[in-house]
Amino acid sequence: MGKREPYWRRLGTPATLVLYRTPNRWRYAVYFTGPGGIADGGLDEPAPSCEPVIAQTAMHRKAEELTHRTLEVTWQEADQDGCWTGVITNPGPLPAS
Repeated sequence: MGKREPYWRRLGTPATLVLYRTPNRWRYAVYFTGPGGIADGGLDEPAPSCEPVIAQTAMHRKAEELTHRTLEVTWQEADQDGCWTGVITNPGPLPAS
């Protein structure tokens, strides 16, 4: 039986991050081009009462861990209150292994 490819190699290229505040936690979604689609979840840290820039930094770190890439992200406030969109301006290369 052959070795399986790591999940993060099948996700596609990350394109957009969405971050939004709920009463209990910060929630996120990472949108990918290609077959990967969407990865979503909740941030364990920081607290939902923190400043958005702190949550954006945590989300950026989470997206890099998920994709195994160094991402350059430009954040902008979305039309909905408590929601931010991060456009990935440079997804960085996949690691060799």
